[in-house]
Amino acid sequence: MKWKDWAGKYSNFFLLAAIIYLVLAAPLGLIMILSWMGGEWKGWEYYLIPSHAHLMLLGWVSMTIYGMMYRIIPAFFGRRLYSEKLAWIHLLIANVALVGMALFFWLNRRQEGQWVAWLALSGSMQFGGIIIFAFNMFASVIAGETKLP
Repeated sequence: MKWKDWAGKYSNFFLLAAIIYLVLAAPLGLIMILSWMGGEWKGWEYYLIPSHAHLMLLGWVSMTIYGMMYRIIPAFFGRRLYSEKLAWIHLLIANVALVGMALFFWLNRRQEGQWVAWLALSGSMQFGGIIIFAFNMFASVIAGETKLP
């Protein structure tokens, strides 16, 4: 597959990732409900709440917003995206960071304090991805020379 075949597809990948995170996070929510009912699942909500919340908010919600914004902002302003390369980097960073956050939140709850550095690294990566996204969107809006046909 040639690079031109991948052009603009980062938006699709954000949307596909969003669906995957929804499907991953939903069972965690069910386990948390079972936990509140007692039985063999009792106490699991303590371990799952941070991972579930981040998979839903950064995974399902934010990835959906990113995917749509990468399409809507250039179309709305009639300009090309400032940098497709930055969009692909954002896609990679956002997904690696989110998987890391979900995993290290869970591990840190299982082994208190053992995974804080990895959790901080994942969170910092996520913040870096947000900055890349914001820069790319802002630059796309103000880049006057790159009008769409």
